[in-house]
Amino acid sequence: MDRWQLIKRLMQGVVRRRKRLAAIVAVGAVVVLCPLAFYASKEPPRYRTTAVILLESRPDKIPVFQEFAPFRPLAVQLAILRSRSLAESVLESLPKTALNDLLERRYHVDRFAAFHNAYQRFRGLEPQVESPMRQALTELQKARVRFDASKGGEGIVEISAEASKPQVAVDIANTYVEVLLARTRSFNVDDARTSREFLEHQLADVKRSMKASEDSMRSFNATHGGIKVPERSQATVAQLSQTESALAEIESSRKMIQTRLTALREKAESQRRQPAAPPRVANAPAPPPSADIQRLRGQLTQLETSLLDLRTKFTEEHPRVLLVKDRIAEVQRQLGDAVRESAAATGTVQASPAVPPAERVNFAEQVVAVETALHAVTAQEDALRKQAEALRQSLTGLSRSEQDYTRLSREVESSRHLHALLSDKLTAARMREQGEMKVVKVIDPPGSPIAVASEKRFQALGLAFMLALVIGAGVPAGLEWFQRAIETEGDVESIGLPVLAVLPRLRIRPPRFLNTAETHRLKQVDDSFMYSEALRNLRVTIQLSHRTEVPRSILVASGFSGEGKSTLVLNLGMAFGEAGYRVVVADTDFQRPTLHRVLKVAPSVPGISDSLETDRKIGDALVPVGDRMWMAPRGGTFQPQARGRLASTRLKSVVEDMTDHADLVLCDSSPVLLIPDNLFLAAAVDGVILVAKAGSTTCRDLARTKSLLEAAGARLLGVVINEMPAASLQRHYTRYYSTYVKKEGR
Repeated sequence: MDRWQLIKRLMQGVVRRRKRLAAIVAVGAVVVLCPLAFYASKEPPRYRTTAVILLESRPDKIPVFQEFAPFRPLAVQLAILRSRSLAESVLESLPKTALNDLLERRYHVDRFAAFHNAYQRFRGLEPQVESPMRQALTELQKARVRFDASKGGEGIVEISAEASKPQVAVDIANTYVEVLLARTRSFNVDDARTSREFLEHQLADVKRSMKASEDSMRSFNATHGGIKVPERSQATVAQLSQTESALAEIESSRKMIQTRLTALREKAESQRRQPAAPPRVANAPAPPPSADIQRLRGQLTQLETSLLDLRTKFTEEHPRVLLVKDRIAEVQRQLGDAVRESAAATGTVQASPAVPPAERVNFAEQVVAVETALHAVTAQEDALRKQAEALRQSLTGLSRSEQDYTRLSREVESSRHLHALLSDKLTAARMREQGEMKVVKVIDPPGSPIAVASEKRFQALGLAFMLALVIGAGVPAGLEWFQRAIETEGDVESIGLPVLAVLPRLRIRPPRFLNTAETHRLKQVDDSFMYSEALRNLRVTIQLSHRTEVPRSILVASGFSGEGKSTLVLNLGMAFGEAGYRVVVADTDFQRPTLHRVLKVAPSVPGISDSLETDRKIGDALVPVGDRMWMAPRGGTFQPQARGRLASTRLKSVVEDMTDHADLVLCDSSPVLLIPDNLFLAAAVDGVILVAKAGSTTCRDLARTKSLLEAAGARLLGVVINEMPAASLQRHYTRYYSTYVKKEGR
């Protein structure tokens, strides 16, 4: 029997036999545990206030310079909001009254730490005591502040703060909002400072380049005068000028993204580095891209080239242009996944394990996003270079002066365009550095605190109630396990005994064996039919169990009284009589004989006890009780002298004397586990049949009975399961009766 079948059996046993016990135990556990949980969960009063903020994961409009947008994914911002570092900053900014409330009126209790400290004290060791700031940090994160991003739209977060005083709850919520705003502003300022410094350097270089280009253009015009480009080449020159301007813009963006990526990697490297580890070179080269990244970047370059070519022929709304744009977006998503997998495999963006997980996620997401943007911009740059080179090749028909003029014109225009672009980017970077680009907005400040019920008390009461239910089911289930009753053939076979027959429970008392004629007169299958057929099967099983030597004397025994052994003796005798056997049923339950009352035989006639005492032949005491059936009564009162002779050879002689007068002797028995006298009789007969009452006889008692009989030298034939619920046998017998017996009766 596997685990689930055993659990099912135990639950069924509880429902059938121990419902009242389960209810009493459960109610008693509730009465005891719920008051204990109520008083054990006592804590300071709770006041809760809520603030609503907006974490913008994308701007309201597309920024002018997407590579410097301060917006991050919502999951990253929520991770920062729940991070330990932000909570530590909140503790540093909290008023003293709020900090004292966190330390003195605690809602969070670490049960494991309390148990560990109690164990340390028991061993005489010093318990572990956390610092006050560590206790306050745990209390703040575990019990005082909650973040809910599920009630509003995307980016809407509710910050709930709880405290034992209304003003303290407001202070905690306000401090969290203020620290988050300051942290976001600080991050944007640091990021913008790096961008500003790079842009200032780039702008100075572009100014010098633009001045040199303008000087060269003026010198050329002074030397050659005005040059007019042929009309056939003007469109190509204009397109080349636009392409080179776009290329200069893309080159500038790539350099800025590369600078930002280098700064993020250096920051991650500084966090990953251990204090004792030797310093690394800050400007170490980045690892080369993987084969997947190179393949996807090549595909992206080809798609960007195709898009540039299509834009010269069609509008932006043309289906072919839209199709290529969708394909570019798909390849960019694949490129982002490839970059993320490569970063996870090489560990290039991993921070130290001491850094909280939220901070590690923040760094990893930022580095992956910037590196993906770098690969995408590089692909666009390669596509523009190819287009510019193709346009230059188409201008080979111009004269030398015309080529120089168009080149200088393009350089001047490209330098001016790039100068204007960098100036705008520098202005945006300065705006970010001043903290003017906000990604955290306060929608609703903390309101008036309200008193709330103790969740800890509700949890404790719920836990106590659940524990009471478990106890209410567990105690009866435990008793059911220790007193598991015989209910299936598998229960008997698990003890190591074969099942000879399964007898159904009858509504008519006492159970009666129906002969063949009575069985055939039945119009439908009922419990009497099933009972009679089961006895016939038992008879055949005994006949076939020892074909060469059928047992001549059989003891029908059980562990306790009331399991149906006497009834089985009578009805089994009738079943053998139907088969032509001469049967003697012996009333050998010496303490409480019952067969004589059923068969209406006078109890005072001489019987087995008299034969044991006086060496009288038992054949003279046999009383005919039916066709081919006799009864050997117990006789008079079972005297101590007769009881003592049960252990002598005289008992064996009495049994052999009965077998001389019949083909089969069926002996009744006293309960083996209560009265051991019949163990001698079990050793004297040819075989023993054990009777187990379904739902009453326990597996443990049946095993004990088996052990006693085997120790006495008895030969066990098997077990008959008595009073099995008829519903479990009805289907088998109904099918048999409808498919075979009815056909036979036609």
